[in-house]
Amino acid sequence: MTDLSKFPWAQAMVFLLVLPSGAPAQTPPAEGAAPEPAAAAPAPEPPAGGAFQIVLNEGKRLSGQGQYYDAALLFHKILSEADEAEPWFQEAQYEMGVALFNLGLYVSAFGYFDRIADRGAEHMRYRQTLPWLVRIHRVIPGERSTLFRMASYPLDAYPPEMTDELSFYTGQYYYYEGSLNKSLEALGRISTRSPNIYAKGMYLKGVAHVRLNQAVPASEAFKETLRFVSDNRGAVEDAARLEEMAVMALARIFYSTGQFDTAIRYYDQVPDSSDQWLDSLFEKSWAYFQDGRYARALGNIQTVNSPYFEEEFYPEAHVLKAVIFFKNCHYDEALETIDPFYKEYYDVMKELEGTIKGQSDPARFYQYLASISVKGGQYSLKVKKIFNAALADRRVRSLFEFVVHINREMAQIEELRKHPVAKALVEFLAPDIVAYRALTMTEAGRLAYERLLRVHKELKRLLSQALRVRFEALNAQKGILGEAAQTEMVVPAGGAGDVAVDVEHVLWPFDGEYWKDELGSYYYPLESLCRKK
Repeated sequence: MTDLSKFPWAQAMVFLLVLPSGAPAQTPPAEGAAPEPAAAAPAPEPPAGGAFQIVLNEGKRLSGQGQYYDAALLFHKILSEADEAEPWFQEAQYEMGVALFNLGLYVSAFGYFDRIADRGAEHMRYRQTLPWLVRIHRVIPGERSTLFRMASYPLDAYPPEMTDELSFYTGQYYYYEGSLNKSLEALGRISTRSPNIYAKGMYLKGVAHVRLNQAVPASEAFKETLRFVSDNRGAVEDAARLEEMAVMALARIFYSTGQFDTAIRYYDQVPDSSDQWLDSLFEKSWAYFQDGRYARALGNIQTVNSPYFEEEFYPEAHVLKAVIFFKNCHYDEALETIDPFYKEYYDVMKELEGTIKGQSDPARFYQYLASISVKGGQYSLKVKKIFNAALADRRVRSLFEFVVHINREMAQIEELRKHPVAKALVEFLAPDIVAYRALTMTEAGRLAYERLLRVHKELKRLLSQALRVRFEALNAQKGILGEAAQTEMVVPAGGAGDVAVDVEHVLWPFDGEYWKDELGSYYYPLESLCRKK
């Protein structure tokens, strides 16, 4: 069985392209709008009578009129004084979550719904909370705690109109947890009645099959994604990007199974307007290399290494370039490629080591990376490359986005301090969201740190490979070439290939100046010198 997890490019570029957290079948309510009616069965009304019931009724009346600040103050009074087991407490807990959601304080709202979900079916508003968890997940980038809570609900608690969406989120949760068979089971429940969710769910099924090293069902899932998106383009959110993700996934599968020509055809389908175009060019270089089309491989590397992408992190491109020169007995060119690469990336590795050793606190490490994002112009190109390496991980990037969202909510809460009547509510909400931000920053810093440890390990491996190429090239220049190296030499002629020029294309010699409209079309003529030895 082919191990689909092993590719020649860095492990940091695994093609697990995580879907956006929201697969909304419906638009979330605008700030200040009344919530959608919950589809679950209505909860029993709390017993009438008592001071808490009066306060609760008044809070619900104010909330119904859109006076959420005032309503939240009344709900807070009940929550700070009533017993947790009392029905008014449970009702106030739920209504507080609803009021905060409608104020746009989604993180704070989740805190209340999370406590309800944690109580389970013994809480009188347990089932009614599930739709609100869905709504929160739609509007918060990078947030995953809701996935854990949604996955804990039984199927019979799903509102009918949210069944497909909840199945997708549950599949996402189990995928992130590594329970791939459970993920596939949940994703298999998604129907075509929800085109947007079905398309994303089918793509995620393909990714899960890849992680299980199941090439055939993976490719079938990605092809179904392409077919379905093509047939339902108007109903699928961000259809072009989803198509590009599926095309890249198929290209990588065909590459991993040795079908390089087919892989190249799929890589060719990624448009230069895509944010995955540079990845596709670099990975296609490997396919060209494996297929013996060295001139094409070098041409793609010419684009990847152009000044337009100087802040991007593709160190392996230099090693591949040197290997191609070496295999074709261009030893001088191999050394001219390896020596500056080694110097530059050895410095990058040392700076990366310093960064890793100097950041033992994950929260402070997050702040360090965030400062590079905000003040990038003050940092060296090497540091920017380190930052890009860290954020190449989708999970790290989404957590950074989540912290930005939390900061916005904190600013909203602090704005309430200007209103004396809301001061008590602010004092109650602020500590929770500050603590939540600290936890998220710590998690982001930890994942970025682990990501950079992997980048450091990969960089050491590449530098070691570069030294081996340099050693063999120097030996070859002296006429000393090991038997193993000799078997790698490209002796037959025809390694360069020809460029087909027609009425729509012109062959234009490269003079050292890059033009944007030429990127991706470079061709590096290369004739093997080995046969002349």
